[in-house]
Amino acid sequence: MVVDERLRLLFPRILSFVAIAAVVGAGYGYETSIAVAAGLRGLIRGALTGALIGAAGSSFDAFILEAPRARLVPASFMVTVAVRSLVYLMIFLIAIAFGQSLVPNHPPARPVNISRDDVLFCFAVTFVVSFVFEVNSLLGQNVLLSYVTGRYHRPRVEQRVFLIMDMKHSTAAAERLGEVEFHRLLDRLMTDLSGPIVLRAGQIHKYVGDELIATWPLARGLKDATCVRACFAALARLIARGADYEREFGMAVQVRASLHCGPVVVGEMGSVKKEIALLGDTLNTAARLVDVCRDSGESVIASAELLDRVVLPPGIATRSLGLIRLRGKEHAIGVRALVQA
Repeated sequence: MVVDERLRLLFPRILSFVAIAAVVGAGYGYETSIAVAAGLRGLIRGALTGALIGAAGSSFDAFILEAPRARLVPASFMVTVAVRSLVYLMIFLIAIAFGQSLVPNHPPARPVNISRDDVLFCFAVTFVVSFVFEVNSLLGQNVLLSYVTGRYHRPRVEQRVFLIMDMKHSTAAAERLGEVEFHRLLDRLMTDLSGPIVLRAGQIHKYVGDELIATWPLARGLKDATCVRACFAALARLIARGADYEREFGMAVQVRASLHCGPVVVGEMGSVKKEIALLGDTLNTAARLVDVCRDSGESVIASAELLDRVVLPPGIATRSLGLIRLRGKEHAIGVRALVQA
């Protein structure tokens, strides 16, 4: 069931990579074969080769590198770039050979003819793609693209959904485990929580100590209650990993979560260290709702403003907590607890 859902959620992304790679491959194949009067044949072969590369490369990323508990997750930056580059290079060369065998030159000189230029091109592309992937992962989802395009060079107002997840009893855990082991615990926790959120198109905005902040554009986060599904999928993964946490850290890990939506200002901030900052009352309210979780003993709560705009998935029920005046706020807001029925 979990594997089927993961495949269903990843399929559109894999399909988009296949389409893009097919177009790029067609262009490269046409350009490199037009001189020998085989432009159409080269275009077809290039498109086929590109589609194979896109399918194999995106599947390798999705189901191996980004799979839960992937072995490369804790590897250093350069090790990950090197391994990814080598695997991509093998995929490129195998796909080129396969494409040439399916659509050979006419008349065919040899069934497979991978030139030095092909190898050099593949090596350059794989290294650049791997490096960009890792830098994008370091900065955060879509942050590099936003910097390059200048999308948030001038601050702009956007409607967003926020999910904030906070570890319960983190102070006691830090005292018992010590700083190094507690850091390892948090790293494991953030990795486990992030996977189901990213799989459902959530953007990890920031890790703040033992707290994770995720966000969606409003329409995407509310559609099919994606933000709620992501929250409970992350909690389910944490429960499934419970025995691992007990074995490695001697404790079960629990989190509390809050959901809220509304306008925020998004823009570049800083000079020596730049970041794309999200500011506004909406994010502050989402953070205050985590405090309500702590005070009320609930695990997941959401604002009535958000829940009034979604149809909850089957198996998720709500319980009203009434109007609550949040710390630092002048007016009370409607708050509801979310529970798995």
